Amino acid sequence: MLTILGVPFSAHTRKVIMAAREKQLPYELRALVPLQPELPQTFVDASPLRKIPVLIHAGLAIADSTVIALYLDRVFPERPLYPPDPAAYAQALFVEELVDGALAHHVLHGLLLQRVFGPKFLGSTPDEALITASLEQHIPPRLADLEARLGQSEWFAGSFSYADVTVASILMNMAYAGESLDRSRFPKLHAFLRRALTRDTFAAALKAEAPAARDVGGLDLRLLEELGY
Repeated sequence: MLTILGVPFSAHTRKVIMAAREKQLPYELRALVPLQPELPQTFVDASPLRKIPVLIHAGLAIADSTVIALYLDRVFPERPLYPPDPAAYAQALFVEELVDGALAHHVLHGLLLQRVFGPKFLGSTPDEALITASLEQHIPPRLADLEARLGQSEWFAGSFSYADVTVASILMNMAYAGESLDRSRFPKLHAFLRRALTRDTFAAALKAEAPAARDVGGLDLRLLEELGY
C-alpha cells in the first residue's frame, strides 16, 4: 500500500495519485497542507522545502512528484509511466521539466496563491502586478512551447505517459485559478486537455478530488462541471 501525503487538488499531488492509478497500485491519501503550522516530522525530513507530495512506501519517505514516479517505475515496472524508447523517454522528461521547472511556478504562485490560497489561508492581498505578469509574460510562451511540442500527436511522447499527466495536471490547476485555454490560440492543447481529463484514470481521480476542491472555496470549478465531475 502506498501512502501519499498531500491534497488532491494540488497539481503535484495529483500527479502521484495518477501514477498510482495508472499503475493500478492501491494507495491511501493522507490530507496534508504544507501551510499548516504543525507538520509531521516524516514529511519535514523527506521534504525540507515543505512541498507536497511525499510518498511513503516500504519504510521510505520520498519527495518530489518526478522522483516518486521514477521510483515507482523501478519498484513496479509493470505499466511503466515513462516510455521505453530512449528518444520518447527523453521527450517525456523534457516536457515534464518544461512544466515543473517553468510553467508550474507561474500558475501555482503567480495565479492560485495570489487569487485563492493566499487570501484564504494566509490573509494576504493578491499581487495584481504579479498576476498580470504571469498571464501576459510568463504563461503564454510556455503554453506555446507545449503546443509546438505536441504537434500532430495525441500524446507528448507518442503514447500516454507521465509527461501527459504533468501537462494535464497543471492545466487543471490553471483552470482552478480561473483561466481557460484560448482554443483559437492553443487548439492542440485545448483538445489534449479534454482527451487527457476524460481518460478513465483521470476521470476517477478528478471525481474523487471534486469534493475537496469544492470545500476549499474560491477555486473555479467550471472545467470540472463541464466534464461532469
